[in-house]
Amino acid sequence: MEDVIKVKVGVSSKDETAIKNADLVIKSIADLIEIEDIENIALYKTEFLGYGGEFPNLEIIIPNKGSVNFGNVDSKEAIKLIKRYLKNTSEIEEFLVDNNGTKRCDH
Repeated sequence: MEDVIKVKVGVSSKDETAIKNADLVIKSIADLIEIEDIENIALYKTEFLGYGGEFPNLEIIIPNKGSVNFGNVDSKEAIKLIKRYLKNTSEIEEFLVDNNGTKRCDH
């Protein structure tokens, strides 16, 4: 699991609309992963990623590089983000928050 890109969908509210929207985002991403036969991705649903709203947050964790969060993501946006960034992770590397201590985060 060390070389696997992790995609976390975070539900920041206990309200039914937020939970339903998160489930739709997860289904959309899972369908895309299957249809496009994308490998080395683990998809998770988490309860909270620090932001409120009726749409979930999406965290992409790239092994040995870091992570980036996108807030208030619907299914359509989630698909765009996965298609754009998981096929070419180098596009978001400058935005990653370092999780392994190899570089400084200057924000």
